[in-house]
Amino acid sequence: MNIQKIKLLKLLLVSFLLTSQVLVAQDTMATINNGLKLASEKKFNEAVNIFEKCLKKQTDNADLYYYLGNAYLDIFNYPKAIESFSKAINLNATYSDAYYNRATCYIQTKEFYLAYKDYSKVMVLDPKNTYTYFLRGNCSYKLANYNDAITDYEFLLTLSPELHEVHFDLGNAYFSLGNFEKALVAYDEAIKLNNSYSNYYFNRAVTEYNLGYTEDACADFNNAKDLGDLESEGYIKEFCR
Repeated sequence: MNIQKIKLLKLLLVSFLLTSQVLVAQDTMATINNGLKLASEKKFNEAVNIFEKCLKKQTDNADLYYYLGNAYLDIFNYPKAIESFSKAINLNATYSDAYYNRATCYIQTKEFYLAYKDYSKVMVLDPKNTYTYFLRGNCSYKLANYNDAITDYEFLLTLSPELHEVHFDLGNAYFSLGNFEKALVAYDEAIKLNNSYSNYYFNRAVTEYNLGYTEDACADFNNAKDLGDLESEGYIKEFCR
């Protein structure tokens, strides 16, 4: 066999391998898209099977592990979701969405310190995602680190003062520290922005009672009751005669 024929065979072999790789990649992409379609249709178990199958061929695909993690998250299998998001992060240490969703899982498994760490990472990787300050603040609150929670809540409110839920949780943090005056200010703002939540009125009523504002407290207990808070009835009977 002469040299020209050997070169031609080598070129044909390379061309065949490249074509095969392209076809495999196209087939895998089509399968992944099918998995994403199933997930969008809320067929999460089927999506899990598709992504697991794809990962047998592409063990180094961070996006695939992320998709798999989302599917597990949607069927409330938090340990498997955490495992999948962790593999995505191991392959891509800057995968902000994987950190964010893994933190969501940690919240559900009550591993608040781990969630706190992941939210902190998100804040570095994606500074525009400012709502993460609220979520990290909630982790601090769960860990009884109330001052840290207040720091995150108050910073976020300088950027988005219209977030009533942040004002409410800020009030809770101040209340937990025994700072009823600042708690009351925060609850006032939360109710000003959204007056449809019974727990907003209930927590403000308890704060007002601690400050000695019995008449205001009774009015808020009644507001909470009108919005469906059953616990308020006991307080009304005891304190509002």
